[in-house]
Amino acid sequence: MSKKDQKSEPTYERTLTNAHIQLIALGGTIGTGLFLGVGNSIRRTGPSVILIYVIVGIFLFLLMRALGELIVSDLSKHTYIDFIKKYLGKDIGFITGYLYWISWITLGMAEMTALGIYFQYWFPHLPTWVPGLVTIAILLFINLLSARLFGNLEFSFAIIKIVTVIAFVILVGYLLATGGKTSFGPVTLANLTTNGGFFAKGSSGFFSGFQMVIFSFVGVELVGVTAAEAQNPQVVIKKAINQVPVRIILFYVLAIIAILIVIPWPQISTSSSPFVQTLAATGIKNAGSIINFVVISAAVSSTNSFLYSAGRLLFSATFNGEGKWNKTFGQLRRQLPQNALILSAGLMALAPLVIIMIGNSAFDFISSTSTSMFLIIWCLMLLTHIVYRLKTNQQELTAFQMPGFPWLDYLALIFFVLMIVLLLILPANRTAMIVAILIFVLLASTAKLWTKEKAA
Repeated sequence: MSKKDQKSEPTYERTLTNAHIQLIALGGTIGTGLFLGVGNSIRRTGPSVILIYVIVGIFLFLLMRALGELIVSDLSKHTYIDFIKKYLGKDIGFITGYLYWISWITLGMAEMTALGIYFQYWFPHLPTWVPGLVTIAILLFINLLSARLFGNLEFSFAIIKIVTVIAFVILVGYLLATGGKTSFGPVTLANLTTNGGFFAKGSSGFFSGFQMVIFSFVGVELVGVTAAEAQNPQVVIKKAINQVPVRIILFYVLAIIAILIVIPWPQISTSSSPFVQTLAATGIKNAGSIINFVVISAAVSSTNSFLYSAGRLLFSATFNGEGKWNKTFGQLRRQLPQNALILSAGLMALAPLVIIMIGNSAFDFISSTSTSMFLIIWCLMLLTHIVYRLKTNQQELTAFQMPGFPWLDYLALIFFVLMIVLLLILPANRTAMIVAILIFVLLASTAKLWTKEKAA
């Protein structure tokens, strides 16, 4: 490619500041998986769900360190998919790009489904599909204006979520220290070991909790997708990734402990947010409504992030491609992937059809399918990092290197492969995992046909 061609290549506008990236990284950790999905995890597993969050959090930190090294090694890349194309080949890049895009679409649909559940706290007779459709229309409008406006919106949502979780933990900590009581009884650490003990559901219950916990963390790599639009990516990306362990401890482990010491785990409902249940039990006036507003803002925030990511993933998958489809979605308008955003939003808006077909189990099925696809993608991302390190000379490596390479890469890869096997074994998750594998196979077949057509 000539210098002239390089200069004319479309690029994003770097409008996201350090504050934007840090708050997006923090806020991206807090979504429906925590506010709604944690109830499902607790009921399946019991108090030992805390240990699952720690285990999954450790391996996702390793994944993020591997991805962080890739990101800072070449800041001209639009997304992780560009690295996969370079190190694993164009066909694998094609498959992963579209699988990743579909995954973000599925995540957006899960959040839209959750919004309907949240709004029923105030409006029991409101159809569950209405809040999601209104939300996606507003968010599409915002995302089509500018990345900075997206950043400002996420900044605001992140502050709401972060302050709420911290205040929630502090309040429960105060009740614990002062011997406070709620409608569920005393606030006590004994709730972690009563009602069957810490491993109340045994080994089968413990393993069944992994799917929803992994779903809670899905999107943690969003900070890397923002690199192409960050003003100072070398600094802010490293800082955001290194703060992952702190975010896991504060926003997941402590928050879940706070829920469990207030509500005995068998009494936690899966039809509403455990955060809403916990605060409502304290007797604080309007506490339930306040936290319900926060969990709604969290779902809107997550939907916003997933739409942002989906648009950029589709652009990356089609960029520089041939044919009408690629030329339509692989271009920027006003330095934004506008066409890719519009299609992504339109597909997310199909969530009501899933709700109509599946009913009350729609959220569980969508979240499980999304988790399954992300596990496949994370394995490919780790393989990409391994190949990158093997092909790159030591003197050309960045200072932000994956610790313990290659052994920690292999350890994380083995863990995610075992999670895929686990979801195939568990009856509740088997169908969703099979669907994810079938989508992967279908995309692989499409990639082969695409390659043959180009060679012909």
